[in-house]
Amino acid sequence: MKYDVVIVGAGSAGGVLASRLSEDPNRSVLLLEAGPDFKDFESLPDKVKYSYNAWASAYDPDAFTWGYRGTAGPDREPMIVPRGKVMGGSSAINGTVWFRGIPEDFDEWAEQGNTEWSYIKTLPYFRKSETDADFLGDDFHGSDGPIPVKRYKKEDMLPSVQAFWDAAKGAGFPETHDLNHPESTGVGARPLNNVEGVRMSTALTYIDMTRHRLNLTVRSDVHVRRILFEGNRAVGLEVESGGEKFTIEAEEIILSSGAINSPQLLMLSGIGPSEHLQSLDIPVVQDLPGVGENLRDHPTVFLLYRIDIEQDELNTSPVQAGMRYTTPGSPYRNDMQMSPILRTSEHRPPGVELDDDSRYMGFSVGLQKAEAAGQLRLQS
Repeated sequence: MKYDVVIVGAGSAGGVLASRLSEDPNRSVLLLEAGPDFKDFESLPDKVKYSYNAWASAYDPDAFTWGYRGTAGPDREPMIVPRGKVMGGSSAINGTVWFRGIPEDFDEWAEQGNTEWSYIKTLPYFRKSETDADFLGDDFHGSDGPIPVKRYKKEDMLPSVQAFWDAAKGAGFPETHDLNHPESTGVGARPLNNVEGVRMSTALTYIDMTRHRLNLTVRSDVHVRRILFEGNRAVGLEVESGGEKFTIEAEEIILSSGAINSPQLLMLSGIGPSEHLQSLDIPVVQDLPGVGENLRDHPTVFLLYRIDIEQDELNTSPVQAGMRYTTPGSPYRNDMQMSPILRTSEHRPPGVELDDDSRYMGFSVGLQKAEAAGQLRLQS
C-alpha cells in the first residue's frame, strides 16, 4: 500500500489537512486514527455529540481518550491529561470554546524565526475556518468557513452567568463584545463552535464533508507503531489494525497526533534524545534533544461552592461567558482566564470532592502563559 500523503492522527489538525490536501484529485491521501469512527451523526455517542459538559467528555472513565496521566512532582497525585482517541481527536471531546490566541503569542514565534506564524499571516486562516454568525464579513471573522461559531446574548444566559458578568464589571473589568478581537480584554460572551448543544468537531465539519472523495481513505482503529526510514528519510509506517501488522509506504508523512502522541511516535521511531532512546534499546535515527521537551498546558483550578437552588439547565449548558484579564505586574497580556461553573456533583470537574446529591457553582481559573515546562518521556 502506497500513498502520496499519509496523515497520522485525525484530530484538530489532521482532519483539516485531510480535507485540504485531498482537494487535489490526483493526490492520494490516507488519514489514520487510533480511535473509533462514527460515520454518521445518528451513531455518535452523546459524549462525543454534545458539549453541554466538557468534563464528562474529557474526564469520565468511559470517555474517548487515551487515559494519559501526568505528574507535577514526586509529592503530587497524578493528573489527568485528556487527549481525544476518536475521529476528530481532542476537537471531539473539548468544551467548544472557540478562542484564538492573542496576537503577541503568534508574533513571538515570528520573532524567534518562524515568520509564517505571525498574527497577521495566520489571521486569514482563522477567518477561513469559520462562519461567525455574530460578525459576518468583518476584518477579523470568517463568513463562509466550515465551522459555525456563535455566542449567547447576555439576556439568554443563565442567571448565575449574568451575575458573574455583572460582578466582573462591578469589580472594574471592562466588557468586550468580542473576545476574539485582537485587542480584547475583560468579560464577555464566549465564542462557541456549538450548535444547539452539538460539538462541531473536525470530524463533523471537515472529515464527514470530504470522506466521499475517491482519493481520500479514512481508516479508524489503526495504531501506528513506528515510522520507517531509509537512511534519514521517512518512507513509511508500521501499523497495527485488527491484531495484524501492516506496512504503509508514503511519499510524505504528516504527524498530527497532538502534543503527546507526536513526540511519542517520534521517539518510538528513533528520533529524539539519544541517551533516552538508547536506555530503551531504541535504535537512534536522529539525535534531537528537543523532542519531548517544553511540554506546556494551561493549568486550571476550580473554586466551588455548594448551593441549594434548583435549575433545569444545571448540566445542560456550555460555558456561556468568560473573562480574560492580566495579572497585576505580569508581562503577559491576558495571562488569565476565568469562567463561571454551574453543575451537579455527578458532572463535577476532576479532583473535586462533593456529595453525590450536591449542586455547586463557582469558577474555573486558568493560567494561560505558564513559564514552567515539563517533558515527555517513554516508559517502554
